Amino acid sequence: MALRFPARLLLGMAALAWVAAMTASAAAPAHAATLGLSCPAATAQTFYPVDGDLAFYVPTPDSGFENNAAGWTLTGGARVVSGNEPWMVGNAGDSHSLSLPAGSSATSPPMCVGLLSSQMRLFMQNTGAATSKMRVQVIYNGGAGALLGGLGSTLGISDKATFAGAKTWQPSAQYLMLGGVLPLLTQSVQFRFTPLSTGGNWRIDDVYLDPLMHR
Repeated sequence: MALRFPARLLLGMAALAWVAAMTASAAAPAHAATLGLSCPAATAQTFYPVDGDLAFYVPTPDSGFENNAAGWTLTGGARVVSGNEPWMVGNAGDSHSLSLPAGSSATSPPMCVGLLSSQMRLFMQNTGAATSKMRVQVIYNGGAGALLGGLGSTLGISDKATFAGAKTWQPSAQYLMLGGVLPLLTQSVQFRFTPLSTGGNWRIDDVYLDPLMHR
């Protein structure tokens, strides 16, 4: 004989199942088939030859700017120029970087990421005024719309660091991403770089993320 459940109980069970599915989807990396994002495994200790960093990284899309900053959003005079960071961590034949004058900004394309994340690093140079600083922001995208196959939305923007550059190319510090935990329902992240004061002559190159997908 078939069992019968009150309508209120059935609705409650359905709601719990939906929440569980949403949470599970948030905890896993975003799927390329759903969001059109590449989710490569972090297999390279990119910064180990530079300063002994043992973490594994993957590059952000066109992080070396060899494809004219494909997918990046550039404003205020930001542009790809000749000249590469000297460690050539992306490829020995790389020859470009991104120029960021005062009043400009650069936002990376969305990048697949899981619930947990560790750190982001890049190379930077400022041959202008020493008082000029660079702001690094992380943009968290996702939400219920993205999980259901839609465009999703911006969940939050976090100021992760403000750093001073040097006259010569230098690797950045390890910028932790929200203490290692992303906002709930995050499906992708973007990085935004903005000079904060006049007189700077910034360049950035080879932006990498350690998404903890290798562990």
